[in-house]
Amino acid sequence: MFRRINADNARKIKERAEELFRLHPSELAALLEMAWDFRQNGGNLGSPENRSQFYPMPENILKLFGSTYDNNLRNIKAGTVLWDHLIYAYLIENTRTLEVFRKVIFEYLHGEKLGTPINADTQAWLRNTEALFFSTPGTFSIFNIQSRLRPDADAYRRNNYYRMFGMDLNHGREDGQPYPYIRAEAANREFVETFEQFLYEVWVGISNFGNTSGVNRTDNAAIANLARQLNFMLLTRRQNGNLSQAEFCFVAMMSWFHLTLEFDSPIVNSLRAEGSSEDQRLYKIAEKVGVKAHGKAYDFFRLADPMSRLLIQIEQGVYNDPAAVPALYDAGSPVQADMRTIITHWSIATGRDMKVQRGKNLTTAVAPASAAPASNGITQESYL
Repeated sequence: MFRRINADNARKIKERAEELFRLHPSELAALLEMAWDFRQNGGNLGSPENRSQFYPMPENILKLFGSTYDNNLRNIKAGTVLWDHLIYAYLIENTRTLEVFRKVIFEYLHGEKLGTPINADTQAWLRNTEALFFSTPGTFSIFNIQSRLRPDADAYRRNNYYRMFGMDLNHGREDGQPYPYIRAEAANREFVETFEQFLYEVWVGISNFGNTSGVNRTDNAAIANLARQLNFMLLTRRQNGNLSQAEFCFVAMMSWFHLTLEFDSPIVNSLRAEGSSEDQRLYKIAEKVGVKAHGKAYDFFRLADPMSRLLIQIEQGVYNDPAAVPALYDAGSPVQADMRTIITHWSIATGRDMKVQRGKNLTTAVAPASAAPASNGITQESYL
């Protein structure tokens, strides 16, 4: 979403991001409407290629945004926008980035504990962030997911995470109490168990790739079967385009904050929180505002992009055929690098070694979603 900036080097990415942060809130709203308008729309409704058929804002209204619409219209083709998977939003939110920046904006609005914004770029970032993510959007905006029926956006995000992955966030309220939200009866409660078995089987393939002697325990049929199970779970929740608008909004929201931490952005500079990585900047800002960032934020940031790519492929059915499975562990495949990253950082985030067969490494259940925040990185209501 916001992080998909078209630039060919780090300096230009920084310049484009700063240009994005300086836009007027109405221009950012227009860009979001355009992203929805130009989403991929092929294939069956509910598939990754056609996640929703919600009508976009009428073109004659978008044209009222003038140059924002005209300039970007030349750079975007209909049917080419594919936002990240909902797992991306879930993983970024687990770092507590949202809670940290919520407190940052609160402090700037209500006093001078953090000083005053050092320049116009910082002021623009603060204004845009509050307008986009801490205000109720216009009634007819695609970004509007709040109403009298959905009054609490934080609870609604948790509801969507639970429905898609059977997981809650790893933190509750500020006072340590569980965050109340509606747990839908139709939810993928077996997602984590199935996904972790999938990771283990892929790791067996990675470990045995190129093995010319001894027993090769790689089981392409088992991996494909697990991929089909995950494919069925995820697409069942997406049936008829269900959850797509919420996913679009949540991914956009988390990508804005992720982009803010990917370099020494104006708000990072204003807070004197410069660093060499997202997690370092996050920890410095969190300390200043008195909100604890998650101790495994580094791992969540490393997981977000490859997990998004993998689950989109799984939804597309790429690995449902055993013949396609070797791409997951073949040393010459770019997908294998993603799998190594996911296996490593999922193991660290959960405290469960994905390189050890399920049933042997899992001696305790993950803390239930209804419990107080746990020390591990990922929680689920029902696991073992």
